[in-house]
Amino acid sequence: MANAMPHPIERQDLVHFAGRHRLSPALRDGAPALIAPGAPGERCGWPPFFAALAARRLAAVLEPDEPASFRLVPAGAAARPAGPPAGLRARGAGAFAEARRFLAALRGRYPPA
Repeated sequence: MANAMPHPIERQDLVHFAGRHRLSPALRDGAPALIAPGAPGERCGWPPFFAALAARRLAAVLEPDEPASFRLVPAGAAARPAGPPAGLRARGAGAFAEARRFLAALRGRYPPA
């Protein structure tokens, strides 16, 4: 379900979104982007990604369950919500499964897709 007005996503939610959908932070012509494995783009870490986001005065907006929904808008064009988007609220046992996958990836034991 699409939101009526885009809202900026918090950094930690963006990192989790990328991990959940197997996307990597990257720069394309200096602009921040999230890219899938094998997609063209200059992969970078999160600090350069967020620095580029701030330098260009952009905000990231997305639908939590749609990997292709990530987009950038001018920071002032996105309204701050009262709370996190519904899809990013606690997901019960699913949140623990995501945390386990994240830790496995961090330890270099992430199973291939």
